[in-house]
Amino acid sequence: MKIGDSLLIFIYLVFFLILVKLSPFIISAVIIGFYFSIIIEVPAGFLSKKMNKAFSKVLSYIVILGLVTYAFVNFVPIVIAQGRIIFDTLSGLKINSNTVLPSWVLDFLNDLNRQVSGFALEVLNKVISYAPSFITMAVLIVVTTVAVGNLKGYIGINAEKLFLENPKKGKSFLKKFYKEFEKFVQGQVVVAAIVGILVGASCVILGIKGAFFLGVLSFITDFIPFLGVIITAVPMLMLGFSTKGLFGLILAAIILIGVNQVEAWILAPKIQSANLKIHWFVLIIVLLIFNDIFGLAGILIAIPTLLFVREYWNTYMFNK
Repeated sequence: MKIGDSLLIFIYLVFFLILVKLSPFIISAVIIGFYFSIIIEVPAGFLSKKMNKAFSKVLSYIVILGLVTYAFVNFVPIVIAQGRIIFDTLSGLKINSNTVLPSWVLDFLNDLNRQVSGFALEVLNKVISYAPSFITMAVLIVVTTVAVGNLKGYIGINAEKLFLENPKKGKSFLKKFYKEFEKFVQGQVVVAAIVGILVGASCVILGIKGAFFLGVLSFITDFIPFLGVIITAVPMLMLGFSTKGLFGLILAAIILIGVNQVEAWILAPKIQSANLKIHWFVLIIVLLIFNDIFGLAGILIAIPTLLFVREYWNTYMFNK
C-alpha cells in the first residue's frame, strides 16, 4: 500500500506528540531552543540595517543568549537568598502575649506564623533541589538554540526527502508553516519586550529591588504562556517582601496582576491574534487543552501545532 504525503505528515505529527509525552524535558528544551533561534533573528534583522550582517548576527546571539543565561543563573541564588531572609523574619516573629488580644487569637496567629515559616522553608528546599535542573535547562537551551540555528539550513536543503508523493509541495508546506511560526515568535518578541519593560519600570518606580533581573526574567519567561508569570512571581514576591515587607509583597502582586492583565487583554489579542489571524479565544482554549494533556511541553507546542494543523488543512485537505 502506497502512503501519501498527507498520511505521512499526519504520522510525523503523531510521532512528535508521542515524543513530547514520553520525553517532555528534552523536547521542551529543543522547542525553546527553536523559539530562541528565531528570536535571535529579530534583533539581528534590525541591527543588519546599521552594521555588517554577520557581525549583527553574532551580536544578537551574544545579547539574547546572555540574557537567557543571566536570568536562569541568577534565578536560583536570588530565590534562595530571599527565601532565607523571609524564613528568618517569619521564624523570629512572635506576637507578644501582653497584647489586648484574646489568648486563643494569639495562639492561632503564632501557630499560623509557624506554619507559614515551615511552608517557606519547604519551598526553599524544593528550589534548592531543583537548582541542578535549572542549570541543566539553561545550558541545554543555549546549546539547542545554537544547534537549531545551524540545523535550519540543513533541514531546508533536505526537506524534500521527508515526502514521497510530491516533495516540492511538501517542502512548500513546511516553508509556509515555518513562516507562520516565525510570525508568531516575532509577535511574541514584541509582547515579551513590552512586558519586561513594564515589570522592570514598575519595580524601579515602586522601589522594589532587583528591577533589571525581574524585567529580564519577565521577558525570557513570557515565551512560556501561563507558566512564565508563575516563574517570575516567585522571586518578585520574595524581593517585594524583603524590600518593603507586607506592603512590598502587595506592590509586587499588583505589578504582576496588572502587567498580566495588560498582556492578556490588550497586547496578546492586538498583536498575536491579528498577526496569526486566529481568534484570541481559540488560542487560549488550545493552550489550556495542550497544557492539560502534555503539561509544560504542551504549553510550548500548542500554538506551533495549531499553526501546523491549519497549514496542513489548507495544503492537503482544502486544496486537494
